[in-house]
Amino acid sequence: MSEQVAAKPRPIARIVCDAHVRKAVRSLEARAMGEFSVGEPIRSAALIKNDGMYPHKDIGEALVHPNDTGIVRESWHFLGEIYYTVEFIAQSVFVIMRGREMARMGTTVDVGV
Repeated sequence: MSEQVAAKPRPIARIVCDAHVRKAVRSLEARAMGEFSVGEPIRSAALIKNDGMYPHKDIGEALVHPNDTGIVRESWHFLGEIYYTVEFIAQSVFVIMRGREMARMGTTVDVGV
């Protein structure tokens, strides 16, 4: 008769939740992916015009010009893309921008005219 060999118990995967480590890893991943963090100073890489949603400005009027500086106030994901609310203090406007429309301070922006 053949003896059945008892199967070795399989190790159970353990999930360790260390919020501090996860936050640090997430911020490094975000930097590598080109995401911007709240409070980070940025420069505009695009001309942002009023599409009719900004009050007290005409439709098509320029709100932000390339190389204007601002500060990221918040970020969120919508339909797989990251959007940022950016405050441009010199222009007195808050604008919603995508990451490709912004550049980090200290980097050059190629403005095609």
